[in-house]
Amino acid sequence: MMKVILPYLLTCVLTVSLSICTDAQQIKSYNVDQQIIKNGLPAGWLLAESRGYSFTVERHSKHIDKTQLKISSVRDSNGYSGVLMLNIPENLEGKEIAFEGKIKTENIAPDGFAGLFLQLKPKVDFENMESQKLNGTHDWETFGVRLKLKPKETRSIAIGTFIVGKGTAWFADLTLKIDGKDYTRALQYPSINKADTIYNFCSQLREISLTTDNIAKLAHTAQIWGILKYFHPAVTSGRWDMDTELFKFIPNLLASKDQAATEHLLSEWIQHFGPFQPSVEQRTIAAEKIAAAANDEWIHKLPYSNNLKEQLIALSRVIPVVPNQYLDYFEGAGNPQFYEYSYRTVQLSDVGFRLLGLFRYWNAMQYFNPNQKLSAQPWDQVLTDFIPLFVGAKTKASLDGTYLKLFSKINDTHAFSYLSDYYHRDIFGPRAVGFKSDFIQNQLVVTGLADDQFKNGQELQIGDIIMEIAGEPVSGIMDSLKQYVAASNESALKRDLPSRMLRTTDSLLMLKIHRDGKESVFYIPTRAIESIKYTDAESKPAIRKMKDGILVVDIGVFKDSDTQRLKDSLQGQRGLILDYRNYPSASMHDELRDMIFPSEKDFVIFSTSKGMRPGLFKYTDPVKAGAANPKAFTGKVVILVNERAQSASEFQVMAFRTIPGSMVVGSQTAGADGNISWLPLPLGYSTAFSGIGVYYPDKSETQGIGIVPDKIVYRTIEGIRKHQDEVLQAGIDLILKQ
Repeated sequence: MMKVILPYLLTCVLTVSLSICTDAQQIKSYNVDQQIIKNGLPAGWLLAESRGYSFTVERHSKHIDKTQLKISSVRDSNGYSGVLMLNIPENLEGKEIAFEGKIKTENIAPDGFAGLFLQLKPKVDFENMESQKLNGTHDWETFGVRLKLKPKETRSIAIGTFIVGKGTAWFADLTLKIDGKDYTRALQYPSINKADTIYNFCSQLREISLTTDNIAKLAHTAQIWGILKYFHPAVTSGRWDMDTELFKFIPNLLASKDQAATEHLLSEWIQHFGPFQPSVEQRTIAAEKIAAAANDEWIHKLPYSNNLKEQLIALSRVIPVVPNQYLDYFEGAGNPQFYEYSYRTVQLSDVGFRLLGLFRYWNAMQYFNPNQKLSAQPWDQVLTDFIPLFVGAKTKASLDGTYLKLFSKINDTHAFSYLSDYYHRDIFGPRAVGFKSDFIQNQLVVTGLADDQFKNGQELQIGDIIMEIAGEPVSGIMDSLKQYVAASNESALKRDLPSRMLRTTDSLLMLKIHRDGKESVFYIPTRAIESIKYTDAESKPAIRKMKDGILVVDIGVFKDSDTQRLKDSLQGQRGLILDYRNYPSASMHDELRDMIFPSEKDFVIFSTSKGMRPGLFKYTDPVKAGAANPKAFTGKVVILVNERAQSASEFQVMAFRTIPGSMVVGSQTAGADGNISWLPLPLGYSTAFSGIGVYYPDKSETQGIGIVPDKIVYRTIEGIRKHQDEVLQAGIDLILKQ
């Protein structure tokens, strides 16, 4: 597959400094439609490193008084990408920007594509049509790319037409719109608070003295800032930028001489955002419908007067304005969707933006994490503990490590993260081995081989026990790295640690191996982590027919198109084994609804904060699985699970568990269910968490606990060495014994 380099090309072409306008005004036309031609090309448009391509302006296919653009790879050239781009040195007010046009293609190579791109610069956001794979030959059709506008951190806008690979494409009727209207009708940003733009790319904060008093004041500020951000109607309606307000407030806070002065500043800060009216709940929520409520004990712990505390309590009872400038909720599941600035171009050395990341995360988890009560330690203590760490995190490695430690505190295997890089190279190392390893019987064991296992005639074997890595005992490495791994339970932690423990900066990784009562030292070649693709040694079919009338379905391979074949295969079978030791490729409980469920039963309840005050979560009505079906499969249903069953796997197993007589076999699952929500953080970082709560019909927890099998079966080292699937065999035995 041809690698796409468009984002790199765009950042190398043109840099435009931020323009601060004196008054709000509409912007001029920039020849977006390409109808003004100069020297054979649309005026103002630039070629972006497009060797091996021709660019031609032709008469429009339908309108003789208009033109269209043709981009074509030159015959016998090594054409890579042909890009024509336009930079608009303006910053526009609005919510959404859309670049659209008609495209026709001819003989574009299978590993290439044509399209439009849209970029908010510098490094704010980018979108092209790569996922649509517009290649081959197609007649005229309208396409488009869209982005949410982020004017506070945008300096200019770039649009473009392009081809990747060989072939030809035509472009016509190009338009650029802001909130559905032509861009020339939009207003420049900023139109208000012009003085505050100095905070857009620099917090203006200097080094912070980490006295006990300053740490406490910053912690209190973070908590009050969060309650203002998510509750105050003037803030939620969009009248205030709370990131800027935080940066403006902190210097005065740190300069306060005593507790009385600090309280006065905090009280004035709250009043600064205007009056608010404490709300009375429009409807009473029965206690049994409340799934969780944010702990507001931090208010009562504040070392200030009751007057300030009463202000905050009243604010926490306000029903916020909808829509909220900082968040919305996804349709269907109801998990939160955050609207935050990413500040991709700010300097890591800026202590204000480092603290902003901590404050933003702490408050998002305080008010929108349905499982916040499951955190490893009191949440207000986490804030106090991490303020010194974020103030001191002045390098990529230290900031990445600090964030990973923070994310691990919510005990959620869904706490994925993109930091200074996707692989967290500065923490775990940029190189890795290709073979697989797992904790089996509390030992780190080689469980899958790859093509990098050989060195000087030495060969790893399945079942080898790894005792030391680079001279360090496995137990010590585990203890040092687990603080960086977010996991809902011990099963998930031990699942995710091995791949990180076998990372390094070296080209060879020394391992001490125990095999057959002897210890040996191996030197394993390593590769760049991004080049390693972990795949199963043997690809399994979606449906396997075993002897004695047993079918095994691998849910990681099974597709919707396999449903009818499974239905036909089930006739007369003795048992069905659903192997959930993987992530599902289909909604199996829906696909098999009319096949193996004899009746309809409740199987899950969710919790969400949608429609509630931030921090308050309500239970939904139970969701049912199955359907009344007197002709349902009557054989034994067995479900296999282990620590690799997570999220959708756990959810579907809960549904299948309602089948009378079904049995779950294996070991504890990862304990992270519910739709994922992503939270943007400064420097272009982001992290995720489980955005809704998931419970059994009796409202018992699944988060952290996962699926507890009816029959516990673990893999053994001996079974690994003999290539035996002990969990599968246990499932087969259950069916044969019925």
